[in-house]
Amino acid sequence: MIKKKKLTLYNQLGGLKRDFAFGESKIINGKILQWIGTLKSSPIGGDYKVKLTYEFGKNPNIYVLEPTPLKLAEGKKYLPHVYDNKKQRLCLFYPDWKEWNSSKSIAQTVMVWAIEWLYHYELWLITGEWLGGGTVHGETKKDINKNETDNSI
Repeated sequence: MIKKKKLTLYNQLGGLKRDFAFGESKIINGKILQWIGTLKSSPIGGDYKVKLTYEFGKNPNIYVLEPTPLKLAEGKKYLPHVYDNKKQRLCLFYPDWKEWNSSKSIAQTVMVWAIEWLYHYELWLITGEWLGGGTVHGETKKDINKNETDNSI
């Protein structure tokens, strides 16, 4: 098994500058990567000002800065798949499943997942149903695999 090399903050910065040059990207105090810019869910979707933060060795975070607050689907009290409704920090992957690690490009994974989240958010506004998949927060992969096995009869 070949162990993949971890990408440095500067590698990640280069990827963001290449693939998301329309935003402002920088490294703060030599240890936190930040990107702020506007993403669209699709060519006809809305504009969302977002901020990505990443500290090497930790998971990246994406926050929707504008609009604040994000609209809710009719009859709903909370946003789906966010870690914090007030800070609007998006749930893009399940950390326990190790879907993302520092050997992967943030620009080619997390940023794309954020665009996909926005797309599913806009569908949720229309339908009231989250169609973007995911898992209930707090479950472990073992719990989910067990539930899938139990329900596959």
